[in-house]
Amino acid sequence: RKQVLFGSFLVTVFNSLYFIIIFDIWRNSWFYIFTDVSAMFMYTLNFLASHACMVEVAEPGYEAITYSLITTASNAVTPLSAVISYQLLAFFPSLNDQESIATDTPAVRRDFATLHFWVIIINLSSLISLPLLPRQKKETRELVAKGEKSTAGGLFVILSAFIFLIYSTAVTVITVKYHDVYGCAKMLGGGGCSEDESSVMAVILIGAILFYCYGTNFYLSFWPILRGKRRFSWQMFL
Repeated sequence: RKQVLFGSFLVTVFNSLYFIIIFDIWRNSWFYIFTDVSAMFMYTLNFLASHACMVEVAEPGYEAITYSLITTASNAVTPLSAVISYQLLAFFPSLNDQESIATDTPAVRRDFATLHFWVIIINLSSLISLPLLPRQKKETRELVAKGEKSTAGGLFVILSAFIFLIYSTAVTVITVKYHDVYGCAKMLGGGGCSEDESSVMAVILIGAILFYCYGTNFYLSFWPILRGKRRFSWQMFL
């Protein structure tokens, strides 16, 4: 948990350096590469910490299946995050095309900074899921030793990964193959195919995804606290 917490804060620090580029305080290709590579390195540390428990969780003879399931679920979220990022552009029309970004006007910089700020906030908010991650081998083995099983939980995980994969694939195919027709739709991240096009569908899609992410974590981590089965402590995050 401490490694994920430390890595996430370092990712935030390096991502915050993009504001220097956005507001033209210092624009240098090598500086951009440095911040990007450094942030990706910290993401790798978080990946290592979150997947290290698989060795302890997998039962003998099921190591490959366990690793494949967890990796598939993780990879299914990766394209989904890209899709959400594109859909957020529906609320920032000035960032929908390269020509508009190239103008580098104060309005474009402000929209870019606002979007980047909310991305950082969403990334930091993921730390509330730290209580779900075992601290070390001891806690992981204790969870396995309990022998708790949940058919509903297993179906929920598999169904979630399947839906996310289908949804992200469908949106990606539509925006790439049929970009000229549907690329302007706000629900797909466009600026709108008409001046009076509503943003309601884009809000609903993003809201549903965020509700799933935060709702699942709340149910597993904090609902037992509200029911009095566990006690809240800041040590839950360390």
